[in-house]
Amino acid sequence: MFFIENKELNKILKLKINKYKKAEILATICRLNTLTSIMKAGSGHIGTSFSAMDLFIWIKVFRYQTPRRFLKNINRNIFFSSKGHDAPALYNVLYALNIISFKKIFKLRRLGGLDGHPDVSVPGIEANTGSLGMGISKAKGFLWAKKYMKKKGSVIVLTGDGEFQEGQIFEALQTAAHQKLNDLIVIMDHNKIQSSQYVKKIIDLLNLKKKIESFGWHVERCDGHNFKKIDKVFTKFSNIKDKPKFLIADTIKGKGVSFMEHTKVMQFKKYYNWHAGAPSENYYHKAQKILIKKIEIFQEKINFKKLKITEIKPKIQKNNIEIH
Repeated sequence: MFFIENKELNKILKLKINKYKKAEILATICRLNTLTSIMKAGSGHIGTSFSAMDLFIWIKVFRYQTPRRFLKNINRNIFFSSKGHDAPALYNVLYALNIISFKKIFKLRRLGGLDGHPDVSVPGIEANTGSLGMGISKAKGFLWAKKYMKKKGSVIVLTGDGEFQEGQIFEALQTAAHQKLNDLIVIMDHNKIQSSQYVKKIIDLLNLKKKIESFGWHVERCDGHNFKKIDKVFTKFSNIKDKPKFLIADTIKGKGVSFMEHTKVMQFKKYYNWHAGAPSENYYHKAQKILIKKIEIFQEKINFKKLKITEIKPKIQKNNIEIH
């Protein structure tokens, strides 16, 4: 099993290269680390972690980074994910930023370690998640409190598309606009798959952009894996002061490992099979090989060959499952 420690990630962060290329290699490394931490845990959610990874990287590393020393500063930027299952990805991004320790990252879903769903006891986690549909309400509560106390800092929340079948979501959209919480940013990780089936087959969300705009929001839509396009949207958001902002980020569940990507899986299967559970050792090594090859290609492109990949031999939990 392979893992790239944050001292190596810090080397990438310090490189004087194009920021989009830097984001791409960081996201690939964090996917490898997320895969390994899920494998070690014997359970977790690979598909949604991989679909959200690029958004986490851009928001936490490049746009709204909050260094460890500012985690309790009331003027800090606040970001959290409402959908919860992507916790392994968020934890590994926080590890890359030296906020979560090496010891903790290998205690995913273990007592005294990292909870399966985000919990505020973990450094860098701003809100507990678990029951779906509450994220926008929590985010607007944070922002309302900031405004009331005349404090600074942005509030950003990531949601899932299946989560939009919860009625509280629409109540929150409505009241956020009514209360003129115009500094609020909501991002939908729109990977189109709810657990193991297409969202549209469970409850079709229809014209999302038009629906959200009807509540008084400014809405943009872009490829959630294209850093240049994500950056462009956030730059545009910074100039819009009269409405809360919403990004529909079109993503791929399982992004980064070809045989896990829903766009390929669903061509041949009725259900998406990489939503939950650790892969078998065979599939783990297959996925690991794909990600390491991508990292090596990136290194060649940027002429950086000093990255050390650590081989670890932890005891793998027995509850991992074979997924076909």
